[in-house]
Amino acid sequence: MGKFSDSVRNIERNTQSTADSAASAAQSNAATSRAAQSAATGAWVGAGFQAAAAFQSARAAQAAEEQLELQRARNEQDKLHQFAMWSQTPDGVAFVAWRERAVSLAQFLRNREATWLAAWARVIGRAQAETPDAEKHRFLKQPARLKQNGLRIAAILSLVIAALYAVSFTLQIFVANVLPSREPAGGFTYEQCLAQLNDPENFLFSEADCEAISPHASMPATLFPLVFFLGIGVVFLVLRHIRQRAARVDQTVAHEAQLRIERWGFDPLAARPGYTAFTWSQSWNPDEYANQLMQLALHGHVSYPAQSQLIKLAVPKSYPPSQNYPVEVNEVLEKFQHERPSLG
Repeated sequence: MGKFSDSVRNIERNTQSTADSAASAAQSNAATSRAAQSAATGAWVGAGFQAAAAFQSARAAQAAEEQLELQRARNEQDKLHQFAMWSQTPDGVAFVAWRERAVSLAQFLRNREATWLAAWARVIGRAQAETPDAEKHRFLKQPARLKQNGLRIAAILSLVIAALYAVSFTLQIFVANVLPSREPAGGFTYEQCLAQLNDPENFLFSEADCEAISPHASMPATLFPLVFFLGIGVVFLVLRHIRQRAARVDQTVAHEAQLRIERWGFDPLAARPGYTAFTWSQSWNPDEYANQLMQLALHGHVSYPAQSQLIKLAVPKSYPPSQNYPVEVNEVLEKFQHERPSLG
């Protein structure tokens, strides 16, 4: 009976312990669940605040941009309204009527200028085609003959190499004369050889024997390339000077250029793109005049010019054809004599 009672008590204690453990675990799980729910709730609330703040910032930026666009629209509307009101005044009516005619005149003058440039381009092309190839070749080579860049570069390179050898030669001389020299094998030095040479009883050594062991007997190996590159550099400089002088003295290119000028009125080989010997207008510069017209026509709706400020509209008088002008130029000048812009 005693053993049976003990077993029953042991079973009861184990059962109670297991129950207590289960209850404790349940309480712990419940606490963990509440903590997790609380943390999740806090994170959600924080994310919500961040989203709300971002939304408010984006909305404020959008509102500012919309306000700016609205202000721009109002300004444009005000300008349009002001111009509409001003265009009803005598100055405005005069400007509106002048503007259309000014734009047409500016375009007419610019087209005429393009026609003039094209005519001269044909003249230059024909003149260059009729120039002998040998003459063209001499003209193109003349700048190189005067500069002689090849000989200049060769002289510079030679002198630089000579300078490097000069530095090496100087170092070798310094080492041979200043630093202590090593004695030859056997310990017999050049000074000892000279002493033996002066001995009346000497019969073993000669002057050649002493010079053979002299520390100054042989020159550094860099001496020859130093002298060579220095000399060749000087030769290049002298040759460059001679060729430059010959090119300046030779008047063949200058004489041929003068003949081309006498024939064409200009040198077609020296003409740059867009070259014209003269302008087609007898009075004022048509290109600058067209620019002034367009400047006022494009900005007059903002500056509100008075009638007295409007530029007078007129076509510059062109030169008449002449027997001294090229054929292509006379054709264009003949056309300019008869054409007139439509100014309304």
